[in-house]
Amino acid sequence: MGLALDSRRNCRSRTRHGLTLIELLVVIAIIAILLAILLPVITRAKNQAARTTDLNNLRQVIVAEHVYTSDNRNFLTWPNWDYGSRMPDKTYRPGWLYTLNPAANGPSAFNVQAGLLWDSLNGGKVLLCPMDNPGQIYQKSGGGTEQRAMQLSSYIMNGAIIGFRTGYHSNSIPVKISQMLPGNCILFEADDRKAFAYNDGSSWPSEGISIRHSMGATQGLLDGSSSYVRDDQWLSEVNDSGKNNLWCYPLTEDGGDAVYSHVLFGWSP
Repeated sequence: MGLALDSRRNCRSRTRHGLTLIELLVVIAIIAILLAILLPVITRAKNQAARTTDLNNLRQVIVAEHVYTSDNRNFLTWPNWDYGSRMPDKTYRPGWLYTLNPAANGPSAFNVQAGLLWDSLNGGKVLLCPMDNPGQIYQKSGGGTEQRAMQLSSYIMNGAIIGFRTGYHSNSIPVKISQMLPGNCILFEADDRKAFAYNDGSSWPSEGISIRHSMGATQGLLDGSSSYVRDDQWLSEVNDSGKNNLWCYPLTEDGGDAVYSHVLFGWSP
């Protein structure tokens, strides 16, 4: 009788032990399946939230731009097309984002509080995408590493405002807001895959955009709106030989540079 009882107890013990292992494996499998399902959803939700923040940020910057133009005879801000150094005429010119401080080095030389829009922006939080990493370390093609020169903003201004490179050489005055069209793009998220995209506060449209938002980026339009643009849409407009919302310098027939026209860098998503 005693032996039979012990045998049944051992059997139940082994049975409970076996079921516990099976249950644990089942739980682990269920968790793995749930993670596989939920992680993409969570990632998309975070991306969508960041995109929404970008759109709101850009609208605020455009509003600040309009406030500036209303107080400055309708002229837009200079776009900080300075290659991160002093201008050809040896000046340090204030722009929409910063004024270079010759007494400082590296990213600290970009003085955001001396930027033309600083007073209207109420701080620099609206200048950064939540998904961006301004202090990112980049691998250089020839070896070594580098960081962005300008780490203030995820967004840069369209160089069309001064006529691109020739505007830099001539220290050109920005065009008036009334000379451009409401749908013209004046701000966009730079391509965060390369440090040189942030060498200053402005760029050619053909230097590309970020693809962090599901293969696309956000842009700010002159009419005060902001929108999401896919990389293929951006590239199509970049490769368009005529005047459009990216190539929108109003003083040339094709909206490009007066000397170099549409400069293409072979950018690809």
